[in-house]
Amino acid sequence: MLGGLAVIAGLVGSYFGGKKIGKTEEKARGEVAAAELQTRQAETITQKQAENIKVAKNVETSNANLSDAAARERLRQSKYNAND
Repeated sequence: MLGGLAVIAGLVGSYFGGKKIGKTEEKARGEVAAAELQTRQAETITQKQAENIKVAKNVETSNANLSDAAARERLRQSKYNAND
């Protein structure tokens, strides 16, 4: 009789223990997915910043090669220039 109770207690204990392990594993999977998402977002941001830096350096080089008259003309023809 005591053996039967011990088996039942063991089954109940393993059920609840397994349930706890399952919850922990599911939480860990969720945390891993969130970390992977953050990593992808950080990589995307880094790539965009690198592209922006490259474009800015190209514009800076282009502007440095212009004469004063060419620079003024470029500003006059800019879409941001308003004829007053």
